[in-house]
Amino acid sequence: MTLKFGTDGWRAEIAKEFTFENVERMAQAYADVMKSVGAAPRGRPELNSDQGRHGGLPLQPIPIGYDRRFLSPDFAKAFASVMMANGFKMSLSSHYCPTPCISWIAKETKAPGGVMITASHNPFQWNGVKFKESYGGSAAPAFTKIVEDKIDENDRAGKKPQKISIDEISKSPLYSEFSTEKYIGQLRSQIDLKLIQQSQWKIAHDPLFGAGSGYLTKILEQPITELHGETNPSFGGLNPEPIEKNLRDFMTLVKTQSFDVGLATDGDADRIGAVDEEGNFISPQQIFALLLKHLAEKGLRGDVVKTVSTTHMVDILAKKYNLPVHELPIGFKHICGKFLETNPLIGGEESGGIGIPSHVFERDGLLSGLLLVEMMSVKKKRLGDILKDLTNEIGPFHFIRDDVHFAESELLRVKEKITTLQPATLASQKVARVNRMDGIKIYLDDNSWLLMRLSGTEPLLRIYAEASTLQQSRAMIQNGREFLGI
Repeated sequence: MTLKFGTDGWRAEIAKEFTFENVERMAQAYADVMKSVGAAPRGRPELNSDQGRHGGLPLQPIPIGYDRRFLSPDFAKAFASVMMANGFKMSLSSHYCPTPCISWIAKETKAPGGVMITASHNPFQWNGVKFKESYGGSAAPAFTKIVEDKIDENDRAGKKPQKISIDEISKSPLYSEFSTEKYIGQLRSQIDLKLIQQSQWKIAHDPLFGAGSGYLTKILEQPITELHGETNPSFGGLNPEPIEKNLRDFMTLVKTQSFDVGLATDGDADRIGAVDEEGNFISPQQIFALLLKHLAEKGLRGDVVKTVSTTHMVDILAKKYNLPVHELPIGFKHICGKFLETNPLIGGEESGGIGIPSHVFERDGLLSGLLLVEMMSVKKKRLGDILKDLTNEIGPFHFIRDDVHFAESELLRVKEKITTLQPATLASQKVARVNRMDGIKIYLDDNSWLLMRLSGTEPLLRIYAEASTLQQSRAMIQNGREFLGI
């Protein structure tokens, strides 16, 4: 069975493809690659160090974390057992933790990489493995391709994973554990904690049963009301993705109990969603624009990195503050690559993954939420009012995403349609230009756009649209469906 990486990591359904056997195959290939090419520091020289390596193996332990999904801690131990049998030191999280925690620890300790057991925002039936590189960012496609090839090579050669007994892991000198206290301290250092505490905002958090639960209370050192903070491997029937349809109960809670702001994070807490004081959903697109404005008004400079599905609001604000913009295919691994090439200020994508490179070359939903609260504290305004100010400044933008599930056979037909599509008009307007960087993105002269692409992590088609009115966005979505005959 071939194991393939998608937009961010390898993900599969538990007990189908995501099994202990396949996790061990993945771990053996990772160990083989790290012994040969992957253990050497990558990325910017100032972010890495080759100190502490001996005999081809790093002396610094590789951090491995896990989320709150079914058997995630056990899968993490299984992965670690193979790595340790291959001579690697492994440091296992003593508790569930956010994915950005692993990225930051890898960078901070100068580890050769990091491993996270998570399927992020996927449904509860799924789990996955994410690899992080030594600089603290998502593993590059070139690296994950080497791991894929090594799995196939090992299978052809009949090479079985080396492993030690799970019961013996904690007794090995190659084993250690880490707490998340230093990561919590790092997040505190990225915000004006004193100003936030003085502002005395009433904050609610919906971690969607995910790995972000409990962290805001620890960081802010004040009580934070949580919805869906308990352990529930089935996620209470919700997908752990902080989008509007999954936050209905949270939106009601924020409004009826008079919270100043509601923050939501996904299954591994690297994505952000928000709710204003009136219970209105604040989309990740709006959050990206607000955070860009907040950082620029703090006097910070640098490149802005966005994916092809990200709002045009970012382009308008970047132009206002004279900041370079780079547009890339979807997937934070592409943003990480551009971070390494530029002097980045912020990077983000439509799905709610926003990264602040001064923290780590990784998206971090908790930090994004904390910066929203810091912005409120600076402006002495609640989130809804700040967003109204932004709309008055740059105009309204209405974004819609439509997810369409297909059978595998139908996906092939849709893929061919997307590849060959040559539209002349969209929503009764002349097409200005077409971008085929990732699927097909169709632009109009008024900055409206439609994007259609196949997901890199799930068997579905995503259709995105943004326009100055909700009516036009809906018309473009419908037009996109008609283009593809669905």
